[in-house]
Amino acid sequence: MSTAPGTLAGTTWSQPGVGTAAVIAPYSGDGYAEAFARKGWKTVAVDLDARTLPPALARSAIRGPYGSVVEHHGSLRQTVRTLSKLDVTAVVAGSAAGIPLADRIASQLGLPGGTPETSHLRCDRGAQAAALAAAGVLAPASVRTTSVSEALAWTELFPLSSYILAPAAVGTPVEPVTCTNELAIAAAWPAMRREAARHSGDAHLVLTENIPGRQYLVRSITRTGPQGQSDHLVTDIWSETRFAVGRLDRTDLLDRQPLLTRALSMYTLRALDVLAVVSGPVVSRIAYSANRGPLLVSALAAPDGSLADEALRTATGHDRSADVVDAWTSASPSEPGPVPSGRRVVRVHLRPTEAGNGIDPWLGRIVRQLPTVAAMSTELRPHTAPTVSAVGAEVVLSSDEPEVIEADYRVIRALERGLCRRQGGR
Repeated sequence: MSTAPGTLAGTTWSQPGVGTAAVIAPYSGDGYAEAFARKGWKTVAVDLDARTLPPALARSAIRGPYGSVVEHHGSLRQTVRTLSKLDVTAVVAGSAAGIPLADRIASQLGLPGGTPETSHLRCDRGAQAAALAAAGVLAPASVRTTSVSEALAWTELFPLSSYILAPAAVGTPVEPVTCTNELAIAAAWPAMRREAARHSGDAHLVLTENIPGRQYLVRSITRTGPQGQSDHLVTDIWSETRFAVGRLDRTDLLDRQPLLTRALSMYTLRALDVLAVVSGPVVSRIAYSANRGPLLVSALAAPDGSLADEALRTATGHDRSADVVDAWTSASPSEPGPVPSGRRVVRVHLRPTEAGNGIDPWLGRIVRQLPTVAAMSTELRPHTAPTVSAVGAEVVLSSDEPEVIEADYRVIRALERGLCRRQGGR
């Protein structure tokens, strides 16, 4: 059972007491250890066996001051027995890699969590699209396969002007590729499949229709209610703007488009039910079609912190990590949370640097003086040597004066263009 459709942040839940949380595969720097500690809870990190992880994660390190660490060597029974002795009362996935095991452990311990049989629905975009379609919820047409021949055969059944090719595993740091014909699909397939396997251990790819228009990030929290029902709460919605070449330009916190946010919220709440989400955080990427409305691109039931979290707390009164922890530590609804302040938050994404160029300290020095800057990537902070960034630096702007934010945004883009010219870039 979901909360009222379209509901945004504004509800908190009371704390019934303290316990011990097991965080499975905490490799994403989620801040769970600190957040649980603030609630008085103990934490246990469950480290996955490196031999069972995909190559890109084999050397992953646990992030956070956990009270103890349990190593999972493949024996579910042994791991469950160890966590039971530690009086674990909540099981949390600390990253995408921990979702299936977290569901299995929670099921064995009789604690809130997704059923193991539906784990793939919370981390696999191909399975998500199929489940939504089967439930009568609009979703992009797609095919999930490891065979390029099967993918090309599917395009004959669904001839479109362009397609998106992406790993089936959500959260994989591999950029989707836009393909306009069969040759482009065949050309991109081998490298995409290798990278998908390297980062997630799953070589399945998803070829889907390319939905024109803007995409949105919808973040939500789900808790198990007193009657065992799943209560979903949409906490924040962000709008992405991209350059003509497809590179991410800016990501804006939405607070002034009630009709759009209501439509996105209603769709998300329904999708969360279909994906069998029963507790914890989910970040959903949703495309909006003028003719069809919201369409789920992907969803991931794992933590998704960002540089903008503190600015989000100031703007909405909600702390992301605290909200996530409340999903496991709360018992029943209490008083509404703080009223949103109306402040705007904009994440400005800088151009990824070319190899050897790095981020010039000159750029960071000027950006730090802009009045609306609330946070920035490490590369732009003082006393930081020039570095090479594959994904680009980020600057978070926040203010209750929209025109000042837009002025600072224009300054950052002008500085970036100037830096590019100085370094001989395009």
